[in-house]
This record gives sequence, C-alpha cells and structure tokens, in this order.
Amino acid sequence: ELTLKRGPKTMTSETTDAEGGSGGSSLLRPGASHDGADARAIDPHSFIDPEDGPLQLDPTTGVPKVLKAYVVHQDPVITLVPNFLSDREVAHLIELSDEYWVPSVVGTGVYKTNDESKDLKNKASPNRTSYSAMLRSAQTAEVERIEHRLAHLAGMDVDYLERLNMVRYQPGQFFKRHHDGRFRPKTVFVYLNDLPEGDGGETLFSEIGVKFVPRKGCAVMWSNVLEPGVEDPRTYHQGLAPLTTMKYGVNCFFNDKPLKQWEDVDSDFGDDDADEGAKARPRIAKTWQAVDPRQLQADAEPLAPGQLCNFVVCREPRVCVLPDMLSPEEIAALLSFLGPPESRVQAMLDLIPGIEERMAAVAREPLSHMEPLKIAKCEPNMTPDGQVLARGQYGKRFGEKVVCVFLNDVAEGGEVRFPRLGFQVLPRKGCAVLWHVRSPDGGEDDPRAVHQGRPPRAGTRYVAMGIFRGEPVRTAGIK
Repeated sequence: ELTLKRGPKTMTSETTDAEGGSGGSSLLRPGASHDGADARAIDPHSFIDPEDGPLQLDPTTGVPKVLKAYVVHQDPVITLVPNFLSDREVAHLIELSDEYWVPSVVGTGVYKTNDESKDLKNKASPNRTSYSAMLRSAQTAEVERIEHRLAHLAGMDVDYLERLNMVRYQPGQFFKRHHDGRFRPKTVFVYLNDLPEGDGGETLFSEIGVKFVPRKGCAVMWSNVLEPGVEDPRTYHQGLAPLTTMKYGVNCFFNDKPLKQWEDVDSDFGDDDADEGAKARPRIAKTWQAVDPRQLQADAEPLAPGQLCNFVVCREPRVCVLPDMLSPEEIAALLSFLGPPESRVQAMLDLIPGIEERMAAVAREPLSHMEPLKIAKCEPNMTPDGQVLARGQYGKRFGEKVVCVFLNDVAEGGEVRFPRLGFQVLPRKGCAVLWHVRSPDGGEDDPRAVHQGRPPRAGTRYVAMGIFRGEPVRTAGIK
C-alpha cells in the first residue's frame, strides 16, 4: 500500500492517490542551475515522523506494511519513498552483485531510428567512473518482489522494467551530468547504504537546484519525459562523488517497450556482447522446465498404427504436446513451400489437405476456422513469432487456439517458451504443441497462455503454425 504525502514535509495533507495530482509547491524555482554547492539538500530521514511510532513490518520482506511517498518537487514531479527496501533486501541485492562488478558504461550515439538498441552504443566514458553489475529479471524470489513493488510505485507494468542495474561508487568516483533517456519514461533510484554526514555522494538535479542525500533503502522517482519520446531537460542529473565511503545504489529504469518480453526470446544467457564488459557480467540462467516430446513418447505405452498421443502438460491454460504428429514425407511437403514452386511435386501437394485436417482435429475446431497454414524459418539472432512481435495484441495475432509443429530437430535453442507458465517445449521433428489462447469459457484472452519462440543457437529452425479463430476465416493456400 502506498500513502502519498504531497509537497514538502511541512505539508500535512495525506491521500491514497498514488498518481500525485495537483497541489504542493517546488522546493526551488524551476530552471535554476547549480553546481551542487548551493543546491537544496533533501534528506529522507527528515521525512520520517517520530509521531508515527514504530513501523509495522511485513514479516516476509521486512518492509513497512504501509509505505509513504512524498512529492518533494512538483514540476517536474520528484517523489521520495523512505524505507522502500528493507535491510535484508539491500544485503541480498549487494550479495548477488559481489562477484560481478565491472566498469560502468554510458550510451552514446545519435537517435535516428527511435530504437535505442540500434542508435546507442554502450561504451566506457571518463564522465562515469563508477562500477556496475546487472541483475537478471526475477533472478530470485526477493528480486521479483522488489520488481513488482517498483512497478506499483511507478504505475507501470513490470514488463517495462529493465533489469536492475546495481552501481557502486568508491571515494572520488562519479557520474557527471547526464539524462536517462527519452526512451525511459521513469527512473527509480534506490540508495543501498548510508554515508557519513557531509561525505557527499548525493544525486544532484542541477536544473532545479535540489540534491538527495543517500539514505539506506530510500527510493527517489522522477519522469524523464515531457510526453512520450520527448526528453525533459529539467531531469538531467549527476551522481556526486562520495568523499571517504563506498556508496551503493540500484538504478531501476522503466522503458517505453516491454523489455521483459524481449528478454524471454533469449534469456538463458546473461548480457549479449553489445557493450564492452558484457563478457564479465553474470550469466545466470532462470530455470525453465524443459518438456521433451520424445521423452514423453518414450515413457508412454506403445501406439497402434495411425494413433497419436496427446500429452496435457498444463491444464489451465491448456497446453498439449503431440509427439510425431507428422511423418517425414509430410514434413518434406511443407518444407517444399519455402523453395521455388517447381520443387513441389503433386505427390507432396496431395499431402497438405490431410495435414490441415489433422491439425483441425487436434484443435477440435472446424477447418474453416483455421487461417492459411504458415511455414516459417528462424536463424540465430532472429526474433521468432510470439508475444514480442504481437506488441500487446497477442489475442488479435494468435486467435483462440494455436497448433505449432516443429519441422526439424534443433540441437540448442529453438524452443517454444511459455514465460508465464515456467516451461518450454524442445524442438523435435514432427512434434506439435497445442495451446488455448482464450480462457475456457471462450471469453477474454488468458494472459498466462502467451508464448515466445526462441531462435536456434546454430542452424535454422522450421515450424508450421495453424491459428484458429472464433469464426470462419478459411481461404485456400499456405503462407
């Protein structure tokens, strides 16, 4: 629960409106420029009211059951939350980072495509001398709880939260004036330790003349944009150097794209090699339960000729695996559609209607409800179809049911992953995966049913996909 107290600490009105709203006043006039010496220092400890009495702590997290958020600057809005992380959570984050500190980098380049992953390159810079360590999304249960708490504070979906970026400043290290980027609507910075009085290490917003004193567990949140894609120049800031003591913190950036979904494309590994120092960062795998269709078949009773085994690997939402659904001849017929038309012989074309009828029978849907059969290939570094390419419109893209058939074996990678169910199906030639996109009553899309294909580590992955709609859509042909 967030209880928001607007304005400077002298204001006493309280509200449960976590979105802010009007009211309050700026601590200094907007537009003032400072080098930090005469900036107004905001100490989170001064916002803790002794009259509140002992805090009631959540026994699981150690965080107060009620967090108070104070709007300490109105335009731009900057919000402060004391006690956002507990001592045990702080210790856990630092422990996860201990072996993985590398020199911090900065994004440099020119915006050309509106895609920062293409426009900006991460490089070492004399403007930033700190060290960083990147955590994995939901790396532990504690990290996942913190991520959801951050999303609640920011009022954004957790899918838009980038991986937590731990930072460490030795005495004398700094991060000069910079902006977090127009592609990041909001930033939450959390201090992970106290510094001695007068030891520096503040976060300075020179354009508005305020700086925040590091206090363990305290979060500071601000917006980086005036409107989507338009940078707010007032939120340029810098990390001042501590004088005698190591300073720890964690950057929590909310992106304008659902990066957690993109991460599911290739999240068995740590950072890619897109920046210097990536190879030194942790490669910590999230555990995904692997479903091997061949092993399911091997453990089952022998089948009579013409029979198929349908293994229900998840009941709600329903996900089924059907080993050896297609024969080698049927697979060859489908793959022929990726080549020139003259490579398709009539004998192959004659197999297609039977394949489509079998897919409809497996889905228990009329063939007239199935879109034209799609054959696709995917190579390393490509993004297969799934929730990422659906861009928030998964049901619109994938209908009510999907039947996906692997057309070749893939040694590594190439799985069909269900990120919200915690498992992935290994690519085995001729094996099919069936899942229900809609809830059992045929109403809303079931968000748990979203999938994400993964690229192969080497070679090419081929699949055939049948998408079933709630009404007749059938036209002839294969895409």
